[in-house]
Amino acid sequence: MKRWTPMIMLTWGCLFLPDLFAADWKDKAEAEGKVVLYTTANTSDTKTMTDSFRKVYPKIDVQFDRTSDSQLMEKILNEARAGTSLWDVVSTTGFYGYLLKKRGLLAPYDSPERKYFRDGFKDPQAYWTSTYTTYAVFGFNTRLVSKVNVPRSHEDLLKPFWKGQVGIEGRGYEWFTATISGMGKEKGLRFMRALASQKPDLRIGRTLLAQLVAAGEFNGTLTAYMHNFDALKASGAPVEWVPLAPSFANLHPVALSAKSPHPNAGKLFIDFMLSQRGQEVARLLRRIPDRIDTLPDPPTLLQGVTPAFTAPDIYDDFDRYIKLFQEIFGSK
Repeated sequence: MKRWTPMIMLTWGCLFLPDLFAADWKDKAEAEGKVVLYTTANTSDTKTMTDSFRKVYPKIDVQFDRTSDSQLMEKILNEARAGTSLWDVVSTTGFYGYLLKKRGLLAPYDSPERKYFRDGFKDPQAYWTSTYTTYAVFGFNTRLVSKVNVPRSHEDLLKPFWKGQVGIEGRGYEWFTATISGMGKEKGLRFMRALASQKPDLRIGRTLLAQLVAAGEFNGTLTAYMHNFDALKASGAPVEWVPLAPSFANLHPVALSAKSPHPNAGKLFIDFMLSQRGQEVARLLRRIPDRIDTLPDPPTLLQGVTPAFTAPDIYDDFDRYIKLFQEIFGSK
């Protein structure tokens, strides 16, 4: 008869523990029976993601409330002031994820899926993990810009050809701070002041900026996203884009409420969003997944892109940088 040594028993125990914990985790989540998601993603995309979760976990009802970043923040703060918390999971953008963590409204959750996400795309203390990222690129009108004038660096936009011909998001504060962080503070601010002397055209809305480039209102825009131009290209518009290093990376963190009414279901939902299956759903929605083993479509989409994030110390002084943006570019 084979004897089971303590070491063999321990080894087999370790092999089966993850499955046991997973089953226990699912049981607790299904017992709660519900998860409430607060999100800034559009309604159609959110429904696709939540429906995909329900197919895997049909015993858990998913309710979601979709609104803008600022409105969502105000809603969460109002609940906190009233001593209530009606949400379990939040999916928002980088700056608001930072604010929620700073205000103590998030719970740390080190999902087992987080090991598939690179540094920079997840909070070091496990308060949030980014599910997908939108990247700011330089988009231009192919009928108005010859190959010789296509910029290869930010500094190329300081050439006479681009004077008065670059559109910028009038409230592009995170693009501003992330680019400064990516370039280095002194170099970044020097570039921003030089760019302002080129008399850029400030407009509100990245989609609008891309549309104005397609219409020939100005030759190019610095602050719109890849998908803005890809959508226009698909419709036959004369636009193209190139990445200029560093490229503002607008993260989309998912996080657990510090006072989640359904914490187990909330964690299970986060696990799903970060899983390969959940990330494949994000890719089908034309988003760029942040998980390292889930490539974008096409796989070469991010070739040449150098992500730039806003440094935490800049977020700590964000109001000052907003005023600095307004002073440099003359916006309000």
